[in-house]
Amino acid sequence: MFTALADDLHTMATLPYGLFLAAATGLVIYLFYLIWKNFHRARVIEDIPTARVRSAAQGYVELEGEGHVAPGQVVVAPLTGSPCVWYRYRIEKERHGSHRSGGSDWSTVDSGQSEEIFVFTDGTGECLIDPRGAEVTPGVRKVWYGSSKWPGSQEKRGLFGELLGKRYRYTEERIDRGVVYVLGWFDSLRSTDTPVDAEVGGLLRTWKQDQDTLLQRFDSDGNGSLDQGEWQNARQQAHRQVLQNRAERSAEPAVNVVRDTGHDRHPFLISAKPQFLLTDRYRRHALYSLLGSVVAVGVLAWMLAARF
Repeated sequence: MFTALADDLHTMATLPYGLFLAAATGLVIYLFYLIWKNFHRARVIEDIPTARVRSAAQGYVELEGEGHVAPGQVVVAPLTGSPCVWYRYRIEKERHGSHRSGGSDWSTVDSGQSEEIFVFTDGTGECLIDPRGAEVTPGVRKVWYGSSKWPGSQEKRGLFGELLGKRYRYTEERIDRGVVYVLGWFDSLRSTDTPVDAEVGGLLRTWKQDQDTLLQRFDSDGNGSLDQGEWQNARQQAHRQVLQNRAERSAEPAVNVVRDTGHDRHPFLISAKPQFLLTDRYRRHALYSLLGSVVAVGVLAWMLAARF
């Protein structure tokens, strides 16, 4: 079999051979990236000491504690209706006869994930977790099947639909209230961190929404519009009001937030599993990628040898 494949590669036209070679090269590069990515994450988790919220420094930190929803907030996983602090879901529909062999595959018809900020506590204090951009390892993963797009709903189908037997696959991942591990960028934010000019601009936009009141306050000549001098007066009034509001807010405590770092060398990780299990997972994935890269490099070398 390998001899026949080698002969096919040797006689193959340049364009299709080049495409096969490019695909094999791309696979090798991608697998090497996965080796670095997973091994790097394992090392980062092992090397960074666990901090406490009360004494955490600004910057890249590792935290272990518990996660729960913010007061007055309700987060519910859409497929099971289970309360949680974070979820991700996917709905797939089976497509019959999509392969030449007459088999079937699955296509995604709906998906999504939670972007709601949740609260993290570790006994010394609390902070907010903004999960946007995070690499999440859920604590619960459930896969099941049904005959309607959404679990529990009844889909109207005609005779043809009944004969085909539409089938859906549901996947739901969650982090329930409880143990949470976080690795990300720790910031202490105050309401006065916003630039003054940005607040002035926002206040003026709010005033513009009520033109009658705006003209009543600043249209000194009563011509129904604000000239340059009157508008400058409005800006000065807005500036004074913003400074007064900021002075009143300056005594408010800072809000601690952990968010995405924006850099792959400092990954943003949220996990419902403890860090030693997370480290084992990343090292295991790095090993799988290494084994796959060995096979891919072997295939690439064989393709080159068969051709030349």
